[in-house]
Parts: sequence; structure tokens; C-alpha cells
Amino acid sequence: MTSSYSRRTLLRTAGVAVAGAVGGCGGDSTAQDMDESSDDTPSPEATPANTSVETEGPPSVDEFLSETDNYDSIVDKTGSDSVTVDVGIEANGAYFGFSPAAIRVDSGTVVTWEWTGQGSTHNVVAQHGTDFASEQKSQEGATYTQTFDEAKTVLYVCVPHEGVGMKGAIVVE
Repeated sequence: MTSSYSRRTLLRTAGVAVAGAVGGCGGDSTAQDMDESSDDTPSPEATPANTSVETEGPPSVDEFLSETDNYDSIVDKTGSDSVTVDVGIEANGAYFGFSPAAIRVDSGTVVTWEWTGQGSTHNVVAQHGTDFASEQKSQEGATYTQTFDEAKTVLYVCVPHEGVGMKGAIVVE
């Protein structure tokens, strides 16, 4: 398990480095995108027609958490009036995880994120399903609370560590 965990961290880090290196290679496209013919018309490959990709709404919980290494399934917390999610647990190569990564709760449940004091500064910011954002915090015992009153799926991240997989989900029934 340690071997695949290290391999995953290595591949994620290498992917980020390659993306950053390739991202800077675009340069000025006006001269590069021109067809070699003398009429100065852009080549078909350079024409940006239909380059946007339309999606059917937010990703599923499984898709959203696919690169979050401490996510196995949605933890059922229905029947509880309040639920605590730990912030800064060991995951994704360091203390970059929420625990549990995904929960299922009833409508009206109060969810409290509680910082462990590990992994530097974290926050909790909704990406899909609702709008909320905590301040960045690092002290052990700090909390942030939200009540979820309607059925929906909420996908959230720690903004400083989203790229390494610090993501979470709440499925409200």
C-alpha cells in the first residue's frame, strides 16, 4: 500500500510539473497558427470553432473525489442532528484531507468542520451545490459550521490544497 501511495503522489506531482511546463509553451499563436500557404488564412486546426465543451452540470461525487486518496465511499451519517468533519488529516501525500471525505446526511443536519492543526493552513470552500467559504485557518480546534436544509449534493475543497486532492462532498437527503 505504501508503494502505490508513493507512486500516486509522485505521479500527481509530476503531472502538475509537466502541466505547468507545457502551459507556458503556447506563445504568440498568430504566426504559428497561420497556414504555410501565401494567402495568410489560418489552418483548420488553428480555428477555435466549437472548442468549448458543454457539461451536464456538476460532476458526481465519485468523479469529483476520484483523485482524493482517502475516499472509498460516502459515509452514511443520516439520523444525526450534527456531524463533524476533520480538516487536515493524513491523506494525499501529507495532512491534506477531510475525514470523512464524503458524507450522507439528512436535511437540517449541522455540519462542523474541525481543524486538526496539521498540514498548514486550510479552508473549506463550496464548489458546487451551494455557496460558502470559511477563512483560512491552521490552529487545532478551529471550527466552521454550515446547516444543510435542502436535498442536494455539495462539493467542496480546501483552496490551497485542491490540486493535491483535498476535496470533500456532502450528500443531503
